[in-house]
Amino acid sequence: MSFNSYGQMTGDYKAWDHLGNVIPVVESSEGDRPGAFKVAPYLPLEFYDKYMEDWIVIMPGKGVSLDNDGNLVPAGWALPAHSIVYSQTDVDNGVIDVTTGVALTATKTVAVSGVTTYMGRSATALHVSQFIGIAPYAILQWAGDGSAYDDGFNPLGLRKTNYQRQGKVSVNCDYCLELPLVPTGVVSTERMTFSSPTSNISTGTAVTYKPVAKNTVRTPITFSGGSAATLFLVEKDAAADVKVSGDWHIDLTTGVVTVYAAAQPTTIDVDYYYYVGTVSSISKFACAYGNFQPGDFVKFDTYSNYIVAAPPSDSATTLSGATSDFFDKICGQILEVQTYPKSALDKVKTAYSSISTSATGSLPGYTGQMDQMPGSATGGVSDKIHYAGGANKIVKINLISR
Repeated sequence: MSFNSYGQMTGDYKAWDHLGNVIPVVESSEGDRPGAFKVAPYLPLEFYDKYMEDWIVIMPGKGVSLDNDGNLVPAGWALPAHSIVYSQTDVDNGVIDVTTGVALTATKTVAVSGVTTYMGRSATALHVSQFIGIAPYAILQWAGDGSAYDDGFNPLGLRKTNYQRQGKVSVNCDYCLELPLVPTGVVSTERMTFSSPTSNISTGTAVTYKPVAKNTVRTPITFSGGSAATLFLVEKDAAADVKVSGDWHIDLTTGVVTVYAAAQPTTIDVDYYYYVGTVSSISKFACAYGNFQPGDFVKFDTYSNYIVAAPPSDSATTLSGATSDFFDKICGQILEVQTYPKSALDKVKTAYSSISTSATGSLPGYTGQMDQMPGSATGGVSDKIHYAGGANKIVKINLISR
């Protein structure tokens, strides 16, 4: 905050452009929202909401925990391997440095376990609680500037003198979520081998990683090398439908590729996405990843997203020590896995079908994935799946109160 030569307060004021679509909701049923929590002022910026021209620090549906002062932080920070990464964007937008308690002056990376002077307090380490619930909506960057006036109400302590969209926020502790199921990784140029044709149908060996994600604009399955350009033209729903040249099918469960061929195909490679393994990249939007089945238990990861929690065996020797982590991190259970398109949504004409499907387009003046509404522009999937980079699946997660 500053004053001019006449002693009048001057400030940094905010205006709106009212462009862009809203962030998808994750709510599937009514839930309990106890408490009113302040979001930690030192959280790095996650996603820009161009409708409100403000930064989101915790996306809807992400797991949350509490810090030393009872402020909200992502639940993934409770995992020992997590690091806090501050970029130039954080510096430019007045994010508070967790180690000093004042606005950042330079980019930096610090492990949660390495924060030994929390908010500038000598010999005080950052403490992050276990999972307490989920963010029911987009949680914005704390409006305060970290000064002595920063109580969340006094304009002298606000980064934008005329603006405070959110004060304290609520947390859902008992809820059913709908989240996109996204692939854990992608394989590039895996060499396929095919058997000799029988009645001009050649069935290849299974791809390595299974189950395979459906072929979509977000998770494309492509073939290269040899005669791939003429063999793999029209994808069929079943192997029995592969009847003419150019037809092909992949069984997403077994990973077996079937193609119509008069001679044994050779030197053909395939690129595909899959659901089992370590995640290679992840969207900013809340999601689940892994080979989920109904009834599976769920835990959170370092991104505060949701993964399969494999329970320990019934042996008493496995219920202590290393495997006790299962009971600490468990936060929900899978009720259902839904597959899209539904209700002929892919036949509904929606705008921007031909623009890029990159999720980077959420800045003022840009047309991108956030402008593509469910329908033909998304391939008939919901906005949750499309924005998060999923293929065609939604999981319903029932939060478990502990």
